Amino acid sequence: MWMKLCSKCGERAEIELDYARMHLCDRCFVDFYERKVRETVKKYKMIGKEDKVAVAVSGGKDSAALLFVLRKLFPDLSITAVHINVEIPGYSEECEQKFRELARIVGVDSIVYNTREKLGITTPDFQKTVYKDRICSPCGTIKRYLLNKIALENGFTKVATGHNLDDTVEVLFNLYVQGDIQQLVRLRPVAPSTHPKLVTKIKPLIEMTEKENLLYALKNQLPFKEAPCPLASGSRSRERKKLLEMIEGKMRGFKHTLFSSHVKRILPVLEEGVKLPSFVECSSCGMPSSEDPCAFCRRIKMVRGNP
Repeated sequence: MWMKLCSKCGERAEIELDYARMHLCDRCFVDFYERKVRETVKKYKMIGKEDKVAVAVSGGKDSAALLFVLRKLFPDLSITAVHINVEIPGYSEECEQKFRELARIVGVDSIVYNTREKLGITTPDFQKTVYKDRICSPCGTIKRYLLNKIALENGFTKVATGHNLDDTVEVLFNLYVQGDIQQLVRLRPVAPSTHPKLVTKIKPLIEMTEKENLLYALKNQLPFKEAPCPLASGSRSRERKKLLEMIEGKMRGFKHTLFSSHVKRILPVLEEGVKLPSFVECSSCGMPSSEDPCAFCRRIKMVRGNP
């Protein structure tokens, strides 16, 4: 059987990256991955020397890879790992354990926020509301709000999340189908602060595939929860990802092309023509929002059974 050789050094290849038309050995893959992340951070001007970065770590492979690679590439950067435990039975406890182990290995300070202890709610509580089994949306709303709140209260200047290319293209695809222009203009590698109470969000892994993040986490023996969230099994996003994977199989590099076209060609046009709604202050929590009460407070009241 013909042995495939590394496209970089000529040694035996262990990894194939179809979209890049490359075969890589383990060492060259790690070098390739880290160089690509560094280039992404530089290209989109994500991080400055004086930044204090809160890295959102769920316990999964993507955020594990993110925390590890940021610490390795930027050893002098102020980094704190942040984990939000939403108390999903048989899942969240192990995610928090993996998070604590990872933070110890990487050598960064850590913050854990437990929604049951702090708010008196859990993600499964949304199953008793109109959301029923479609609870990824409210769970995401809660996490985004809390990450910003934690960053604001602790003086962080950036919040880094582990969104990968597959995540981004799935959302992008859905927004195009829905014609949601206002959300399309918000989908970008860097979401700059548009209000004193909103911290800048960055996505250093936005050009890395889910496969690349998994391989990087495995090659560096990082602890992470392998099983996906049990409450997301019926989510439409998974079905859209399967569809996009089929397209990628027929059109190599499709995901990278779609994302690149959005950022380079479509986003600049949208930025000129789309006016985003102005902020109002949420009467319940005081945070800026396009509506009053804000999405976070509406969902909290829903779970608590308040009118």
